[in-house]
Amino acid sequence: MSSFLSRRVEFLSVLRIRDFRIYYFGMLSSVTGHLMLVAAQGWLVYDLVGVPAALGFVAGAQAVPGLLVNLLAGALADRMDPRRLILFAQASAGVLTVLLATVTLFGEIAVWHILVFAFLIGTVLSIDQPARRTVWPALVPRDQFIHAASLNQTVWNGTRVFAPALALGTIAVVDRVTGDARLGAAIAFYASTLGFAGIVVAVLMIKIPQIRRSTGATVLHDIRDGLVFVVRTRVFLMLLLLTFTIGFFGLSFHQLMPALAKDDLNVGPSGLGLILSVGGVGGIAGIFVAASFGAYTSRSWVMVGGAFLLGASVLALAVSSFFGSFAFAMVFVGLASAFWTVFQVSTNVVLNLLVPEEFRGRVMGLRSIIWSLSPLGALLGGVIATWANSTPFAIGLGGGAILVITLSMYVLSSDLRHVRELVEEVDAERAERGADGRPARA
Repeated sequence: MSSFLSRRVEFLSVLRIRDFRIYYFGMLSSVTGHLMLVAAQGWLVYDLVGVPAALGFVAGAQAVPGLLVNLLAGALADRMDPRRLILFAQASAGVLTVLLATVTLFGEIAVWHILVFAFLIGTVLSIDQPARRTVWPALVPRDQFIHAASLNQTVWNGTRVFAPALALGTIAVVDRVTGDARLGAAIAFYASTLGFAGIVVAVLMIKIPQIRRSTGATVLHDIRDGLVFVVRTRVFLMLLLLTFTIGFFGLSFHQLMPALAKDDLNVGPSGLGLILSVGGVGGIAGIFVAASFGAYTSRSWVMVGGAFLLGASVLALAVSSFFGSFAFAMVFVGLASAFWTVFQVSTNVVLNLLVPEEFRGRVMGLRSIIWSLSPLGALLGGVIATWANSTPFAIGLGGGAILVITLSMYVLSSDLRHVRELVEEVDAERAERGADGRPARA
């Protein structure tokens, strides 16, 4: 029994590496602040207008900058010290959140204010997403990638257990004490800025070893080279397309949860916080599954199975919500988060095992678009929910789309079915050439 348990928590051993440990806790702080901001923002928007489409528009305002900025930010992360990008982005996000909190506290907050701040905060945070994903592979040995990727996933899933509940709980408590829920939203916004400060301190404390940088003549040349590399290397193209599918159709239900909770599940801020926390618990369960069976992480059936079961769980969430079952909705939110985590960890490990160092920032920049596609999916979902007068209907469409697209890609792509062999080829080449091995065949 002790050996079984030790294998389940073996991934925690990567925390013995000082710089990774500091960086991990900095990320934990940042994501806590970000999720508090998003949860309070979603509640405030729906409280102001009570229309699901408004949630989609705010999510879209956050998403558009990522589509425009991520690839440029990835090219910059390949050319310069990524710590500089992280410091600029996180400090800027903190300042903008303070301004949003102040407008909420002292001004007549309106949806257009939230849209503007969502766009600006989304812009600056898009700058550091590729940079953050290039830092951790430089801090840990290659044979520890599975452990580091699994632990990184605890940042998002662990904070989802308590960060939304903390923000929404603050709103609920302040509303009960003062009768002013929007005062609670302002306090939640102010509190979220502490998270952005935490990663600034952490990044100033770590050191990154020398890594290969891009040698393109200009940033535009680097962007072009990155796109050509991904298009010509089929396995990267397939993995990114599958990731984009999941982002657009599978994760967008999170932004629609305020409408689902209020209109279909008949719960308030505390109930919304609870169901979002259950999603975090499910994500943590998925981390233990992915990390404890690390030998299979680069198998295609792990990635595709995680994606397919995510789609099934989202579809089941829609059905249970249509019938107003809060208990079943919590179960399927937890399952969806668990299967998403298995897919996320597996894909993250495979991409980092295959990609050359000098292309890592650009590939991770493309992959970061998933976080923009999720709000854009919510924008479409919000419009569909408003048109059909049914949020479960919009969420169910997304789950069904994942099932169809995932199965189709697995059948049509031989690279996706044989991804393990591609990883073994790269490992063999690296063993022959040293750290300068090349990626999978084009």
